[in-house]
Amino acid sequence: MSMASSPFSSSAATVGESPVARAASSEKVIHLVRHGQTEMNVYLHENHWADPNFKDPLLWDTRLTSRGQQQAQSLSTVTSTLSPRPEVVAVSPLTRAMHTAQLAFPSYQSEARWVAQPDARERLYHSSDIGRPVDELRGDGYHFVDYSLIEEEETWWGGDPYVLKPLEPEESFKGRMVNLTRWLASLDEDCVALVCHWGVLYHLTDRQFANCELMTVRLGDLTTFKDRCCCA
Repeated sequence: MSMASSPFSSSAATVGESPVARAASSEKVIHLVRHGQTEMNVYLHENHWADPNFKDPLLWDTRLTSRGQQQAQSLSTVTSTLSPRPEVVAVSPLTRAMHTAQLAFPSYQSEARWVAQPDARERLYHSSDIGRPVDELRGDGYHFVDYSLIEEEETWWGGDPYVLKPLEPEESFKGRMVNLTRWLASLDEDCVALVCHWGVLYHLTDRQFANCELMTVRLGDLTTFKDRCCCA
């Protein structure tokens, strides 16, 4: 696990937003975290997805392994001393991210606002990326999370439960990443923890994250913030 911080990077002003407001938004602190090891991570380590004989193991909404749970619990010793402290914990509604956030940020359940952000879900590749309805997530103990961004959209993961879907188009995924960045910029809070996925973090930062790796950046450092398409 590692922590890093990048210097502030400026970009063109958003249409309808003052340069001062945009500069303040770009200074927002984001603690980025990838989920812990999952059953699908283990499977993909032995079975490469690009292999012509690859077979999806049908690990719907894949769960953390015991090692993944230990990784997340170990991360809690780091998150408890974060500075600045997150005022919002934004989490992908896929169970592996929800469970990681619950284990890695236990001290924040009473002091921070928790929000399920569907745009932070992984790009739809496999059965592991197909999620579950909100009532099931609440029933699994994630009742302290605000689901208002997805309350009316039961198939927020982009498909029916337990039905394999084609790979999510790249442009659709990129659009979600822009929307996610805009949402982060719109928050009133100055510090956010974002618990999500390899594909999301790679697109936002141009770097690969290990399981339960944490990296601290300014919002203005994210590639999607610098991209003019996010400023339109």
